[in-house]
Amino acid sequence: MPTISPLSTVSLPLGLRALQRWEFPRKLGLCERLYGDSLRRFGIRWVRTATGLIWKLDLANPTHRWMVYGSYEGPGFWRWLRTQPAPALIVDSGANIGQTIVHFAHSAPATPILAFEPGQAAREWLAECVAANALDRVRIFPTALGAGRGTAYLQDNLNPHHHGSWNHVHPTDGVPVVLTTLDDELAAHGHGEVSIWKLDLEGYELAALHGAAGAPAARRIRAIYMEVSPNPASAASRSFLRGYGYNPHRIADSGRLGRPVGGENYDNLLFLCPGHPARRP
Repeated sequence: MPTISPLSTVSLPLGLRALQRWEFPRKLGLCERLYGDSLRRFGIRWVRTATGLIWKLDLANPTHRWMVYGSYEGPGFWRWLRTQPAPALIVDSGANIGQTIVHFAHSAPATPILAFEPGQAAREWLAECVAANALDRVRIFPTALGAGRGTAYLQDNLNPHHHGSWNHVHPTDGVPVVLTTLDDELAAHGHGEVSIWKLDLEGYELAALHGAAGAPAARRIRAIYMEVSPNPASAASRSFLRGYGYNPHRIADSGRLGRPVGGENYDNLLFLCPGHPARRP
């Protein structure tokens, strides 16, 4: 049970507490219009998220408010996940303050989670929330995933309300961070298969994929949930995965999988390994 007293949390409006339990189209936008102004004035506070977990959020940040309203970035992926067998292992790279860990912990309560977050401030924030909720199955690593071991640099966009959510790895400029590879980390900690890999590294996805090449080659990563965009680096990441037979799928709000349309804008796609039972031809 959380160690945070309910008395120290934000008291949410009754209407919002009722809406937290329901998912419907354009919910995040509606809740933002109804409750955004009243919530943002609280700033950084502990608050009950739509999952029921109590998390420290900066309510001046609209993406943090999404966690109060409902499913982060929409319900589709989380509905799909709940239809699948219990995951053996989840990897969250680019964990930030735990926006997706909240949902992973709620949807797969018995599954171990490896969370990689090289940004110190975001990592300490995440660790505080994980400890407050006694999420012992979440293990946090102070490293960035890349193509090999070494050192890189983390650049901050310096917006005080983003809390590292748009930080990105740079080869020469920024705060030094340790690089590791997913292949090495899986071997070091005795993990054979990854059920879900959430890959959102603000343009550094291809390097992380190269550092995990042994796992896709052996089909030990069953599904990769990755942010895509129109830029060339994102296209290269998609091409890399197709080379290993990973088909991309768009996820409807219902949780149903479909083919992605051409010319991807900023979106999240689900790449399933060959032989995955949920895979479409």
